[in-house]
Order: sequence, then structure tokens, then C-alpha cells
Amino acid sequence: MSGALCGKRRRQARLALLLALLWSAAGAAEEAPQDSVRRPATGGPQTVEMVRWLAHRRQLTIAGVPYGFTGLPVLYYSARTGWNYGARLQWADYRRRPYRYKFILHAVRSTEGKADYFLRLKVPRISGTLFGVLLQTSFERNMRSRYYGRGNDTEYDKDLFDKSYYFYVLEEPRFLFSLLRRLYGPATMSVGLGLERTDIRPRSEPSILKGTPGEAVNGIDEVVEGVTGFVSATLEWDSRDDETVPLVGTFHEWSYETSRNSLLALFFEEIDYQRYTFTDARYWPLSERLNLAHRTVFEVLDGSIPLYAYGEIGGSRRIKGLGGSDALRGFDTQRFTDNIRFFTNTEMRYRLRTTRNFGQHLEWNGVLFADTGRVWHRLAEMRPAGFHWTAGLGGRVYWNADFVIRVDMGFSAEQSYTGVKYRNIF
Repeated sequence: MSGALCGKRRRQARLALLLALLWSAAGAAEEAPQDSVRRPATGGPQTVEMVRWLAHRRQLTIAGVPYGFTGLPVLYYSARTGWNYGARLQWADYRRRPYRYKFILHAVRSTEGKADYFLRLKVPRISGTLFGVLLQTSFERNMRSRYYGRGNDTEYDKDLFDKSYYFYVLEEPRFLFSLLRRLYGPATMSVGLGLERTDIRPRSEPSILKGTPGEAVNGIDEVVEGVTGFVSATLEWDSRDDETVPLVGTFHEWSYETSRNSLLALFFEEIDYQRYTFTDARYWPLSERLNLAHRTVFEVLDGSIPLYAYGEIGGSRRIKGLGGSDALRGFDTQRFTDNIRFFTNTEMRYRLRTTRNFGQHLEWNGVLFADTGRVWHRLAEMRPAGFHWTAGLGGRVYWNADFVIRVDMGFSAEQSYTGVKYRNIF
């Protein structure tokens, strides 16, 4: 009996040791950098995949570290802003996926006073921790910010558009710091602190911003500007295979942002509003070359909302909306606005060819798309009717699988849109 008992205890000890080893290995796998490019050359499928992944991105190696460097000059002429010139540059450290850090610099200005400067540094995960950081600073002097009034059926008058009646000049410096935290698997969260200042003035006389004194100006009691601080929080589920050129996976994001200037109320009109944004993006490979992508965005604004807040859609990546290059391609930028905003984008992306020239990996894609969207004043008014539709086609060039050149032509019953951007719409 004693021998049997000792044997049982030895088996239990071995089992406990095995469980401990498995637990330790799982913990090490959780803490270790994922998909490090410095894996042993085992010749296994994962190593082959990593070599292929790195070959599409690496531009140079310094002290054994693979880096990617991509960028283009910007030069074009606009009848309303004159000659626009500048550049967009990206630098990334590819010691692990998706990158150890990435630095983006975008700087464009025009001969008529337009300015758009953007600096972004992201470290998805600091080595040895589950934390990351995001730093963003920007300055924009937009000579053609739009406001058509609040509502889903606001009027568009081409003569007034040509006279800049709907335009206003927006000057807005902004700074944001975000702390990222990996939770489990593809789930992450972040909290952010930011500061921005806004100055607004009409672009022309007459202007949509000027109404009868003491009366509401096209749905806004006052055109409020000034300095605000904001706090944001996001919760994400990101199972995409790549954040820049995704082919498969899902991206969910719940975002909350509150902005106020109560501490500065002695000097500025009060600003105190909240922004709730939900984003859902999905990607399905239908064949080796054909990919289906779909995005849904729903947002609610609440509180004392300033004019400039209506011109943007929130989340981890703010965009202009509703209308224009990132929402309803076929309508003018910021064409529809109100407290409740909803839109979808659907794209069929087809890989036409892949080339490699002068050491640069280029992937050429053709795109067919359809966008829908509308706004409401209150949640109680929401109905599945009155949606605006656009459709169109475009092209994408993916440079080293990290730098995107996007060209779109969109058409609606009211207008058409043609534009060039340096990122995927989603």
C-alpha cells in the first residue's frame, strides 16, 4: 500500500511539474514579442512567412535592424488655395510585427495660406510590457472647412458654393497623448489626454455663419471657439492580419471622448460636449486576388457642441465627415451634419498586379465601392429611410505594404468627387 501511495504521489508530482512547465511556457509566450524577425532559421512555415513579410517592407538595415522608409513629395494646384506643396514621410522599425515603432510626418502648405502639419509616433508595445504609447501633434489652417447647416436634407446651392458661402476658415492646433494597454489576444484599450485650440472666421461675405443677432445661426446658437482639453477612452478588438493593408479579420472599436473648457470659462464661451463613436470593419478574401471590405460607423454627439466638432467623426483616427474622401465619396466634404451620424463603406478590392522595381515592392489594386449615410437630430427620430448613396471606382498602390496611394472617383445624385489620399479609407 505504501509503495502504491508513493507511486501515486510521484505521478501527482510529475503532473504538477508538467502543468507548471506548461503554465510557464504559456506565460513566456504571452510576454515574448510576437512575430519577432530574429527567429532561428528553422525553415518552418512561420519563418518563411516572416521572411516574406519583411521583404515587402524593409528598405535598409542598420546595425542588424530592419527599417522601412517611404515618402513622396506633394505638389498640386487648386483654384481656391493656390499651389500646394510639401511631403509625407514614414519611418518604421520592423524588428517585430506590426512594427516596433512608426513615425509619420505630413507637411503641406499653400500659397494662399492653407497649412496642414501632422506628426505621429506610435509604439504598439514597449518591450517587456503590455503597454504602448501614441503621440500626435498637428496644426491645420483649413481655408475651406464646410458647414451646410444641421439636418439630413440641407440645401446645396451651386452658386452659393462657388461664392464660398458655405465655407469658413478653421485654424486648429492639437496635441494628443494616448497610453495603450493590451488586454488579451486581439483586445486592447487606451486612454488619451489632449489639448486643442480653435479659431473660426467666415471665408466670404455673405456667409452661412452670419445670421440675425440674437437668433440661431442655421441650427447653432453661437459659433463657439477657444481652447479645450479632452479625455478619450477606447476599447478595441483587432484581429486583422495587417493594420495598413488588411485582407482578413475584424476591427471593432468603442470610443468615448469628452471635451470641455470649464477651467477657462472666464475667457471663452463654454464648451462641454461628449462624443460616442462605434466602428466595425470586416475583411473577407473571396479569392486569391479579390477581397471584400465593409465598414460601419455610428456616432452620437451630446452637450454644448461647438461648430468645429460637427465637422469630424471621432475614434482613434478622426476623419472629416459626413461626406468627402473618408465617408460619402460623391458628396462634398462635411456635407451632412447633426447630433447623430451613421455611414457605411463597402469596397471590392482586386489585386491587378505586383511589381518590384529598384528594390521597391508595389502592389496595384482596382476598387469598386458604394457608400451610404445619413444624420438625425435625436435618437428617437432614427428610421431606416432617407439614406444618401454614392458609388464609384478607384485605384490603390501599396508601396512596400505600408504606404498607400489612394485615388477615388465617387458619384451621387447631387455632386461628384475625385481625390487622392495617402491612406486606405479603412
